[in-house]
Amino acid sequence: MVFPRTTDKKINIEREISMREYTNLTIVCPTEEMAEIAIAYLEDFAFESFDIQPIDEHNVELHAYILATEWSACRDEALSAIAPLGLHTSEHSLEDENWNATWEAEGFERVEIDDLFVIRAPHHTKPTDPSVIDIVVSPQMSFGSGHHHTTRMMCRMIHSHRPQGRVLDVGCGTGVLSIAALKCGAERVDAVDIDPWSTASTQEAAMLNDVADRTEIILGTVECIEGRHYDTILANINRNIILNDLPRYAAALNSGGILLLSGFLEGDVTAITEAAEAHGLEYIDSLGVEEWRCLKLKKTAV
Repeated sequence: MVFPRTTDKKINIEREISMREYTNLTIVCPTEEMAEIAIAYLEDFAFESFDIQPIDEHNVELHAYILATEWSACRDEALSAIAPLGLHTSEHSLEDENWNATWEAEGFERVEIDDLFVIRAPHHTKPTDPSVIDIVVSPQMSFGSGHHHTTRMMCRMIHSHRPQGRVLDVGCGTGVLSIAALKCGAERVDAVDIDPWSTASTQEAAMLNDVADRTEIILGTVECIEGRHYDTILANINRNIILNDLPRYAAALNSGGILLLSGFLEGDVTAITEAAEAHGLEYIDSLGVEEWRCLKLKKTAV
């Protein structure tokens, strides 16, 4: 399914997507780093969004959101995966709501990435420095507001790479990386996600940033773009999805094209780079913050 481009009105998310019931899983972790590692494990399941809140000087509370129907299918396996990382304190149901209103009311802080980008809500003031790239997002229960290390690293890579031509953003979330690519030089972006809240958020972001005419938003998996070719592919997802989809990334990249990857931990790098090499993708560069990693790969000439 492809959302039609709309440039003359704001999307009404509540009318586009029917109400769904979510489970809010709450875990207390001894450090923020442990909570972020727990997120990496939970991303292997069908969790759609995460929030970390400090409790005291050391402990943090991790909230992880997943469709109730998905939770019933993976509960035991997910809890087992994160058991060493924190204390499972509660889980309760909640219905969809206007997540953007909640997000704004709870005091979302704008994100500054070095002197390169500002990622902000519509109610925040614009950066005064014209050299700073301004990205406006309005997430609707989707991942990628720019606070996470992986999003920040991907933005840094995009800024240094300065993508040209056509770009694919796999797992687009709120659309931050799509907007960053377009504002750094890309001609067009195809933004793909399996979650309708994410594609709706990306479409709204495209309109807020005046790039809707250069953005095609696709609801589905990376299989939806079979037959298309790109100069740059962005994938900030998780280890298992990346490993599974590497053959499709390689097939979709033009010769000499660049693949930027993140959403995984240091211990996953070897497996990803070895699998990438087998598909004609050579390691070029990497970034790291704490346990998180970001890779730049290039499709070798054929």
